[in-house]
Amino acid sequence: MPKSTLNPLPRLGIKLLPEGILDYIQTEDRKFIRYGYWEKGNRGTVIILPGRTEYIEKYNFVIQEFLDRNFSVLCIDWRGQGLSQRPHGRTDIGHVKDFFEYQIDLETILEHLKDTLNQKPKLLLAHSMGGCIGLRYLLRDTTFQSAIFSAPLWGLPVSDLTVSILIPIFNLAISMGLGLLTYPYKIDGFNILTKPFEKNLLTKNIDAYNEMRDNLLIDPRLGLGPPTLSWLKALNDELNKLAKMPPPEIPQLTFLGESDKVISKKAIESRMARTPMGELKILSGAMHEVFFETLDIKEIIWEEIDKFLNKNFPY
Repeated sequence: MPKSTLNPLPRLGIKLLPEGILDYIQTEDRKFIRYGYWEKGNRGTVIILPGRTEYIEKYNFVIQEFLDRNFSVLCIDWRGQGLSQRPHGRTDIGHVKDFFEYQIDLETILEHLKDTLNQKPKLLLAHSMGGCIGLRYLLRDTTFQSAIFSAPLWGLPVSDLTVSILIPIFNLAISMGLGLLTYPYKIDGFNILTKPFEKNLLTKNIDAYNEMRDNLLIDPRLGLGPPTLSWLKALNDELNKLAKMPPPEIPQLTFLGESDKVISKKAIESRMARTPMGELKILSGAMHEVFFETLDIKEIIWEEIDKFLNKNFPY
């Protein structure tokens, strides 16, 4: 296990578990990817795949919840966000040319830590964009024994007609060398600095919202601007491929906020309906960030997670 305790974040205000190891690993395509690892017990290891705009520190309390349940935890900063290497050194764009680049990030870290991780059963915990990446990985590999998805990005929250109009325009722009142009997206990490709580699409928990905002004020390096045209095309290509694939043959628990307007609820409901080993929990009143919702919603989530863990990861 790597011994580095690298922590380039300022300590003021941003919460990070002190016993965690933070380090970087370079991928085969020469991108530096940041990860955090926390060792605890022998029940299993949870691998957290965050969503777009997110970063390891945001999941501090989720990490602690699993440590308290005798799980080790691994969490990732995807390329282009958090404190992993940014495209062209820019924080104002979210950019990849192909969503498989995220598979490279995950594969690199799992291979790097395989001697440690292979000692315990593994649980995937994936939110939003992480749910898209995680689903693809589950269909390619048998590393994980089970999975929990939170508002997974398995479809776009727009009509097929809108997609059929926009994608050819994006393709034309990309062919003209304009792939780094950005497109207004519902989730722009920096928007939280100016958008009032009453208009946010993430959570009904004002304390959680304020903490997300304060983290960016403390360290703007954690922020992320809107996606590029290339990123959106890559996402659409990936979603089209995933829609044709069968469900992973492992136990799955998926949470979906009743009031989520960031992802396609229809796509989640459709996939879970054809997932024999899956269970969909629709959370009344919840928005997109279900783990950062009000206390009553979080209590429901952790009750369901404990049932799932007790069944699939017994003590």
